Amino acid sequence: MKKFLKSIAILIVVVVMGGFGTFKYMNRTPPQLKEPNYFAYYKSQDPVPEGKVGIFISHLIMPETMRTIDFFTLAQKPMQYIPWPIRNIVVADRGVVLLDPDRFYEFEEFTPNRLVDPEGDDRDLDGVPYADKYLTGEIEWVPPRANFHLDHGYFLLPTRKGGMPSLAGKLINKARHYYYTPGKGSVQGTIPHESGMRVIVETAMEQMRDKYGPIPYRWITAEDFGRARTEMYSLLDEGVDTVMLSAPAPVYSHHEEFNGGFKHAMHYIHEWEHRNNKKIKVIMTPQLGDFEATQQTWANMLRDRLNTIPAGSSVKVVMSVHGMPWDLVPHEAWIELSPPYVNGTLAMLTEVLESYDFSRTEIVQTQDHFADPHNNPNGTYKSTNAGFWDGVKDNFDYAINVPIEFFAENTDTLYAHAMFNFEFFPTYDIYDPIDYPDPNVPYTREFDVEGTRVIYNGVPAGEYNKPIIEAYSQALDSILSQGREPISIALLEDKL
Repeated sequence: MKKFLKSIAILIVVVVMGGFGTFKYMNRTPPQLKEPNYFAYYKSQDPVPEGKVGIFISHLIMPETMRTIDFFTLAQKPMQYIPWPIRNIVVADRGVVLLDPDRFYEFEEFTPNRLVDPEGDDRDLDGVPYADKYLTGEIEWVPPRANFHLDHGYFLLPTRKGGMPSLAGKLINKARHYYYTPGKGSVQGTIPHESGMRVIVETAMEQMRDKYGPIPYRWITAEDFGRARTEMYSLLDEGVDTVMLSAPAPVYSHHEEFNGGFKHAMHYIHEWEHRNNKKIKVIMTPQLGDFEATQQTWANMLRDRLNTIPAGSSVKVVMSVHGMPWDLVPHEAWIELSPPYVNGTLAMLTEVLESYDFSRTEIVQTQDHFADPHNNPNGTYKSTNAGFWDGVKDNFDYAINVPIEFFAENTDTLYAHAMFNFEFFPTYDIYDPIDYPDPNVPYTREFDVEGTRVIYNGVPAGEYNKPIIEAYSQALDSILSQGREPISIALLEDKL
């Protein structure tokens, strides 16, 4: 018996050590360092175009109206950070994810009046309403994730598969019945991100065409791989020799560009090269934050806001970025690429703020996401919510938020980050629909919190887009100017 128990103990040790070794091996390389490393490519690339140039503009575009594939892809993006084999559990299809369309963001179990699935149906395949199946015990309540701040619960029908990872089903269902249902997330039931970004992209490209003549280009969301691949093939089929990969973003990151839109675009190019036996030169355009005009738009917006505030008031400015759980992603490109833009914008906003006759001023940098108690238990990074509440505790008359990483309102600015940023505000209610009828003007919010006027100052729109467009034109031109001459010069040489 002793020999047997000893053998079992040795076996357990071997299995545990083997399992740990396998775990370490499978997770040996952080996603930011995996090859091919497109961040390294970006930093060492030859920026001189050759031959005919085409521009492929691909980034995260929140659709105007509901597109299921976009949210399916968005739900998969964080999986790269979850270690094997845990990610295999996280992406499991546990059943049909259900939400009450009138109580879509709840933290405690309740009896739903109606339940809908990600397709918008309120009945199961047998025709029985999901709400009735909840009453018979066939449907269970899944509580919010303990490690995700302000996560909501949902209902689940576990007797059949949902056809997708449950996390994807949850996001798709929330998008359909929160973001895109008129009168729920917003009065209009639309997201103005796509239209807002279109103005920036198309105006900048019009300027490039006015200067250099016809330039083939495509603008497409990076989240729909099928459509993006088709658009890339279409661009390459026009006979281009150089593709400029571009994203109208202030700061590039692994999450969105180097392991996202740019990476996928490179894959499409390599596929096309193999099929057509032709080599394509690829150049990634600079991020918009490298150009001072991008900083200027925030100074313009803040100045116009401060012009409405009485002299002698005390004013705090809360300049915020999107944020990430930085301690978990030490190799993230954003950390290296962001300081010139973030610090430059902070300095410009400080100069604007100090030019006014206010009794007391302060400016702080915060992040909207991942600075919560779950992701930031030691308080290493200041949340935007904490920045607001500090202003309230310090008796500032005004606390003004300037969110510098967004160029058009989207699901983060309107909904997800709003929940984090306005947490504990007595008049904030997630079920109050947003009324934003004119996306040509910045959307703003104001709250009175214990005597402090907290103002979300919005993102660029209308006239405030001009510096962003200028910066994007500069980013494109910094590459195009190295490979071709403006039309006026070319025409003059032809005449001579």
